[in-house]
Amino acid sequence: MTIQPKRGAAFKRRRSVTPVVAVLGAMLMVAGLCSTAFASTRSSAVSSAPKATSGGVITMQDYYTAGDNTEMVAFIKQFEAANPGFTVKRDVVADATMESQELVEAAAGQLPDLLMMDNPWVGGLAAAGDLVPLNQLGVSTKGLTEGAIEAGSFHGTQFGIGFGNNSLGLFYNKKLLKAAGVTPPTTWAQLVTAAKALTNKKTGVYGLEVAGYNSGGNATWQFLPFFWTAGGDLEHVNDAGGVAALTLYSELAKDGSMPPAEVDYQQNDIAQQFQDQKAAMIVIGPWEFGDFNSTKGLSWGVTSIPVPKSGMAPVGPLGGEVWVIPKTTPAKEALGLKLLRFLTSPASTYSWASQNGEIASQKSVSAKLIANDPSDRIFAYEIEHAQSRTSEVGLAYPAIDTDLGTAVQAVILGKLSPKAAASAAETQVKYALQQYGEG
Repeated sequence: MTIQPKRGAAFKRRRSVTPVVAVLGAMLMVAGLCSTAFASTRSSAVSSAPKATSGGVITMQDYYTAGDNTEMVAFIKQFEAANPGFTVKRDVVADATMESQELVEAAAGQLPDLLMMDNPWVGGLAAAGDLVPLNQLGVSTKGLTEGAIEAGSFHGTQFGIGFGNNSLGLFYNKKLLKAAGVTPPTTWAQLVTAAKALTNKKTGVYGLEVAGYNSGGNATWQFLPFFWTAGGDLEHVNDAGGVAALTLYSELAKDGSMPPAEVDYQQNDIAQQFQDQKAAMIVIGPWEFGDFNSTKGLSWGVTSIPVPKSGMAPVGPLGGEVWVIPKTTPAKEALGLKLLRFLTSPASTYSWASQNGEIASQKSVSAKLIANDPSDRIFAYEIEHAQSRTSEVGLAYPAIDTDLGTAVQAVILGKLSPKAAASAAETQVKYALQQYGEG
């Protein structure tokens, strides 16, 4: 893919999952590891934080390669200036291969001192015993938002903390809505009506665009707000809620309000369509605030994802990366902890969240950001109701992500009815649950 998706599907910058799932499954089976075994091997660990040395080289790995890379470079310079004797050796990995590389490094015992992960992947390394529970290092979750705690935890144990979290909202072009006499939709029925009214084939404007590319967490990440709010269950994707959400997509596609090209669009693609004013409404996250504000002639607004019926609360996916400390040696863990504390300090968190459109992981910082930018209120509300993508299906999520994304694409292209697409996905979901012991 030529345009990398941004954070949030999810994560956003999410990659081809099928090869990674196969690698993970093989590693877990070969090692004979599971979360229960991991808990027993770690039960005797010392709960005090390791002491950092007076200096050393700290290795870290992340996939911040776009605009957010500038902020990360600045953080490292600040850390090194404030901590003489310490040097950060940073490894920036392409996000398309990040998870597979993490698994290979874990198997070889070559994980860095500090590792960044998309939150749905925490469970894989945690279950294999490759991550250190943060409470054993003296890290407290006091003052963190519920979203931040959920994003970095696995089976009730905190393994990671990030800068902040995000989810999805409905962005709309104010000028196009005004010209069409349309108000921002709040229900599915209003969304269908508005999207049809906003679609203009002569000018090449579509009423609604979503990222439907079935790789890297695009299609399913963006579909989940509709799926979960309707009562969808990732363990049984062909239930009434799942079929209802697919039916919504089908209706939008049949109306011509959603182009068939959606199946090739990643999040950056639909963001560009919105900036070019070729998409009247899109599903995207707060990381686009800066780009949209700097786009000449674009007057935009944002609201919560429309719900099936008025009065319902949208349930979206919880996005955001977390920093984890791999299980290596006490000395290396101490180095990772030192950098982790710097990166997740209130000052760093505020800087990152304000620059990159996230709801800060600390409640106090989040409150300051929301006071400065009212648009953040929409996403603060969304995150209150957001759900972890692994909460229902654990380690099977990456495979199910692909299975459900296949159903989404089939419906958009009109290849299968919503019911048939959901039923086909259900067969694959059952297999994934059995394969990863989550059924």
